Amino acid sequence: MDLKLPPEIDAALTREARRTRKPKSALLRRAVEAYLEELADARAVQAARAQGGKPISWAEVKRRHGLAG
Repeated sequence: MDLKLPPEIDAALTREARRTRKPKSALLRRAVEAYLEELADARAVQAARAQGGKPISWAEVKRRHGLAG
């Protein structure tokens, strides 16, 4: 796969790769994974809302699962 990045993004990626001592490819892989996870979460929320699902607070989630404390 060939990826062309704007110079400012490539420079920021290079700096982060040096700072973390990780290859740019590893940083890009993780960024794509995180993006796809977020996209899946957003689609799940949209699907739940389309089926009449209602949002609940984090406190309510913890209470329902016995994590309140």
